[in-house]
Amino acid sequence: MKNILVTGGIGYIGSHTVTSLLQQQYNVIVLDNLHNCKENVLQKISLITERKPLFFKGDIRDKSLLKKIFCDYSIDSVIHFAGLK
Repeated sequence: MKNILVTGGIGYIGSHTVTSLLQQQYNVIVLDNLHNCKENVLQKISLITERKPLFFKGDIRDKSLLKKIFCDYSIDSVIHFAGLK
């Protein structure tokens, strides 16, 4: 299975994408700082898909966190939804 990193994966568009990816049997890693969303969205995703994405609370501007994620997991693709309004 491919590992896909979804930045901003708990927001509205990101969470729908994460749900779809999990339903298609991808391994999903989510990075979100929860600036415009709530962590309970993870529970809703799990209820819908019966799977839970791996979640990191953090900012995409945190280079050390990004390095850790890329070093610890073999990321095949990135879908970027993180952004500030």
